[in-house]
Amino acid sequence: MIKQGIKNFFTSFKYFFTPLGTMALGFVIGVSILIPGVSAAVKTLATNIKNILGDSNIDLTALKNCITAAVQELDWTDPFKAVQTMINSDWLTSTLNECVGSLVENAEAFSSQIGNAVLTFSNKIVSYIAVVIVFTVLGMIGGFWLTKWLIRRNIAKRSLWKHFLVSLVDSLLVIALFVYCAWFVTVWKPSIFISTVMSFILFGFVALFEAYLVHGYGKVGFKKIVNIQNVAKLLATDAIIFAIAAVICVIAILITNIPVGFFIGIALMEIAFIVIGLNAEAYVKTTAENNTEIS
Repeated sequence: MIKQGIKNFFTSFKYFFTPLGTMALGFVIGVSILIPGVSAAVKTLATNIKNILGDSNIDLTALKNCITAAVQELDWTDPFKAVQTMINSDWLTSTLNECVGSLVENAEAFSSQIGNAVLTFSNKIVSYIAVVIVFTVLGMIGGFWLTKWLIRRNIAKRSLWKHFLVSLVDSLLVIALFVYCAWFVTVWKPSIFISTVMSFILFGFVALFEAYLVHGYGKVGFKKIVNIQNVAKLLATDAIIFAIAAVICVIAILITNIPVGFFIGIALMEIAFIVIGLNAEAYVKTTAENNTEIS
């Protein structure tokens, strides 16, 4: 089982660009909304500041140069931190007030209005950044289910009615396990540690039991599939796959950078969790097929 599970993980690498691609697509869609939105917000802020200072006869070119100089003084060796600082309402308000104060005498009269204009601008920027995050997450979710469908076709294909059967059994067993653990914790507080360990073991039994119902019923003996030895092997396989994926993610971040490593890591961890979720079914399906051939 362990060898087969690890093999399933590495052979599923051929689908690596599926979750990566859907995340990238979601990110690109979000950025395509972000860029024009930010551009419009900047123009609106500039117009509002110009209107606020309209009666002060301020040199707008000098004001622009002052703000540009303040932006250039940020630490651009860390661009993400620099951008975060630049769109921060407190920093932007302070910078505008200082620049205005260096050019006009009654700068305090404009402070409140400038603060409101900057706050509106910052809220718009945050909303556009949220749009990028939402589309990226949607791409990640879509990539997960598409990749799971592709991987399942190869290692644990099942019919639609069996999908509903497993969903029903899974729901009932998970609810029963949750209720039992919750009750156990209320009776004895330290049992949370025992319950955690027992949950992993029971989930192993549940995974093998469900896999037996879908792929092994009538083809292979129940005890041959659902036993403590196979549960231990299943949990060990899952732990090894997770560890391999984590190590590769760290290496990817070290070789590239945090943003690129993040996208690579997410795609890789999606594949890891998908394979972990299908390993029991893949094992039972293979065992049942081999048992049928021998018979």
